[in-house]
Amino acid sequence: MTRTAALSLVLALAAAAVPVGIEEAGAAAPEVRPVIGAEMPERFGADRDRDGRLDLPNSPRYVDGLGDARFPVVLDGSPSTAAMGLRDLPLFRYDWTVSGEALEEPLVAEDTGPVHSVALPEGDYTVTLTVSARLPWGSVRNRATGPLTVEDLLVVAIGDSYASGEGNPERPGPEPLWADGGDPAVEAAHTAAHRSTVGWPARVALALERRDPGSSVTFVSVAASGASIERGVLGAQPDVADRSQIDEVVRLVGDRPIDLLLVSVGGNDIGFSRIIEALVDADPLFDPICYRKDLENAWASAVDGDWSRTSGLAPGLPFGLECRTEYTGERHPLAGLAGLPGEFDRLAEAITRRLRVGRVVVTEYPDPTGGAGATCREIVGDVFGVFGFLEISRSEQEEGRRRVIEPLNSVVRDAAGRHGWTFAGGIAERFADGHGYCAGWPDYRPPGTEAAPAPERSEEWYRNPGADIVLLPTDDPGASWYRTAEQSVLLQGPDLPYRTSGTLHPNELGHAAIAGAVLESLGG
Repeated sequence: MTRTAALSLVLALAAAAVPVGIEEAGAAAPEVRPVIGAEMPERFGADRDRDGRLDLPNSPRYVDGLGDARFPVVLDGSPSTAAMGLRDLPLFRYDWTVSGEALEEPLVAEDTGPVHSVALPEGDYTVTLTVSARLPWGSVRNRATGPLTVEDLLVVAIGDSYASGEGNPERPGPEPLWADGGDPAVEAAHTAAHRSTVGWPARVALALERRDPGSSVTFVSVAASGASIERGVLGAQPDVADRSQIDEVVRLVGDRPIDLLLVSVGGNDIGFSRIIEALVDADPLFDPICYRKDLENAWASAVDGDWSRTSGLAPGLPFGLECRTEYTGERHPLAGLAGLPGEFDRLAEAITRRLRVGRVVVTEYPDPTGGAGATCREIVGDVFGVFGFLEISRSEQEEGRRRVIEPLNSVVRDAAGRHGWTFAGGIAERFADGHGYCAGWPDYRPPGTEAAPAPERSEEWYRNPGADIVLLPTDDPGASWYRTAEQSVLLQGPDLPYRTSGTLHPNELGHAAIAGAVLESLGG
């Protein structure tokens, strides 16, 4: 992303500074060097109540800055100097003037200290600093003028559990804490959505915030676990929120333009959790007659979204039994892979019609299988752990990669190209390169510790990065970037592995890797 860095510019303008008066002359020629520095305080990444969780206010007041879409700017003239020959002169007065088209009249601050704070709308300004120095017989002044650009990037995240941060609570426990909203209603919304600042959208926003001290970032996330385009993004998701994510974004940002819209969606539109359930349930030893039919039903349902398919035994010719597809009659079709392009078109139309967005980034889905040539022997076996039954085998993973993950990412990529969005690709490949579900648990123990990570001590294998941007263990080839069922139970409960919702989601390392891919897609 091209970023204006003019705000962080420091103007050491001895040559450009214009002397504006010497009240009494002396034999030596005094020299005053005004230096203008400017910085915007960080807006995202703070923990104002010091509870150990980053603030995620999600309120119109937060988005509006200090009111009337004004943002704090700290002007700093403290590097200014004055000298007469080899002798330093004391500075005793700083006069500031800020002018620009967004102001009805210039802001004038006379006789302030070297540091002066102002609140300005986004836009371009001219700053003038006049510095006065004390002489033995009087005083001398000099003036410097420079440009100032006020830029607060509004970053908004929408979509599903891969964007909300599911599986990565801010504070683990039987009753985990999710993002800190600073308000009971906002807090409840974050909890219902399983929203966490460990998630990659927050990591991207924080990286952009830290990248340039001359600008700030306002970050809002309405992504929710379980959301699809139809149920969640464009329509209400009753078990999470009574309004759609698009409606909520409109409520929060009003008419303010969104600089960057981050999107992860599509998996729930094809029934991702149902696919996992079907693959776990299908087993050639447990049900040899209907095993292939169960797999075929899952692949077919992923395509057309009709999950009323089931299998049943029927007489086969000349003798014996065969398995046939049957329908339960409960038809609540999803979009499926076939209908997903149309859903993305609906999403694009809503974004264009209802929001003012500078850039949209949509992400590829990761690959939990470990990758072609190194596919896990099995995954998700810890959900039930029934002696080799109820798992996703190597052959099922390979078929799922070919028939679900790759087609899904292809649809997302095509939608990005069709609507002029930025596609953050390469994510599936990164995860598949030794970081699948079956890889080792992350290890944050002190060097030299030989004991295996103890599951009951989550601080050894789960680390909320907080205000940090980079997690060094992401370069560990043996660490999984996925949250297992066993880990999810310990981090967020409940105590039954098949009921916990964090399973098969990126862990903190996975989110850091996705954030890295998104930042690369933005150009840095």
